[in-house]
Amino acid sequence: MNQAARLTQRDAPAAEYKLVGVEALAQRWREDATLLRRRGAVAQAATLESCASELEEEGRRSSFEAITLQQAADESRYSYSALQKMVATGRIPNVGGPHRPRVRRGDLPKKASVVREEAKGEPDLASLVLAGMQ
Repeated sequence: MNQAARLTQRDAPAAEYKLVGVEALAQRWREDATLLRRRGAVAQAATLESCASELEEEGRRSSFEAITLQQAADESRYSYSALQKMVATGRIPNVGGPHRPRVRRGDLPKKASVVREEAKGEPDLASLVLAGMQ
């Protein structure tokens, strides 16, 4: 995988990345529910599907929550002042009042980060080497 493919999109909303994890988990639960249903565990499948729905709903609710710029800085990895400028220029909508800016979690940009590739059946050489050094 090339370097560009391992980087997340630079200015995509932070909540989008959170929802990817939430949506992936909810999807896995739905797949597990399908398997449970095929094996006759109908009640357990219904419970798992209900949990998946609640998890997705919570993710959507969270993306609309108005947070302070300090909270936004903590979540997005952008500095407070950079977010302040984004609000001032209209790049991020201010959902708070004058002199009390708030932004929706779902509107936050998130800095790119490297996503580590998982080895497929290969040993973790770094761990083996480090374990041998102890």
